[in-house]
Amino acid sequence: MKKLFLSVWAAALMLAAGSLTSGALAAEPIAVKTDDAQLKVMTFNLRYANEADPYPWSKRKSVVGEFLNERKPDIFGTQEGLYIQLVDMVEAAPDYAWLGEGRDGGSKGEFMAIFYRKDRFKVLEYDHLWLSETPRTIASKSWNTACTRMVTWARFEDKLTGKQFYFANTHLDHVSQEARTKGSQVIASAIEKLNKNLPLIVTGDFNTSQTNEQVHGIFEKLGMQDTWDVEGQKRGPLVNTFNNFKMPKKDGVRIDWIFVRPADTKVLSSEIVLPVEGEIWLSDHSPVISVIELP
Repeated sequence: MKKLFLSVWAAALMLAAGSLTSGALAAEPIAVKTDDAQLKVMTFNLRYANEADPYPWSKRKSVVGEFLNERKPDIFGTQEGLYIQLVDMVEAAPDYAWLGEGRDGGSKGEFMAIFYRKDRFKVLEYDHLWLSETPRTIASKSWNTACTRMVTWARFEDKLTGKQFYFANTHLDHVSQEARTKGSQVIASAIEKLNKNLPLIVTGDFNTSQTNEQVHGIFEKLGMQDTWDVEGQKRGPLVNTFNNFKMPKKDGVRIDWIFVRPADTKVLSSEIVLPVEGEIWLSDHSPVISVIELP
């Protein structure tokens, strides 16, 4: 009996050691603590898992995992992802954790998820609002919106700097301009209630051109800047960020945006990630990546 006990105890120690080892391998160590660490921020419409697509999720999920492990965004917002897709992503890229809620409640429907490097960031609080006349009502719809729309926001602490910041992620309606405008006003109202002394990042698929002042202008009036508009920091051409699984057109419509506040936040680079013809595509949207430095 004593030998049996010792064997079980030894096996438990081996399992624990294996868990610690795999955890250490999964997460790349964060850098030395600093006051001015850069953030690589991304917005990425995943395209919901539809097996009828030219590039269905069953083929794309490993490519998305490889992309995350290679490009290593620090924090990013996704749109359209279903629960199973989010689970697949953290399995393929274990450095990340995520938070969110399905737009139809719980794990149902598409998520406006926020992914973050779990070794670098600590979640301090988060919330979800539906873009409707009753934002606290799960799955609520207003203003002739074609789909249920929502925003997820969180307050994070950066373990590298000790600084706190807010991050919000949304997906506006693709049909109703009224829903896009009033949905943006719901987001703006929520932002106004946050601590104005903390930096803020907003990502999303806004389903309209950057020239649409009824939407883009709402965020500008909040003292935010669109990272793509910062002069001299673009890495690559402007193309339409919704590509519909076709090679994007130069000087196209940019509907996927990253906003930052305060407006003097350092934007070091911005890039629309182009698909590679002949390879499996990440999505029917191009990810947009900005490297920033919060004050």
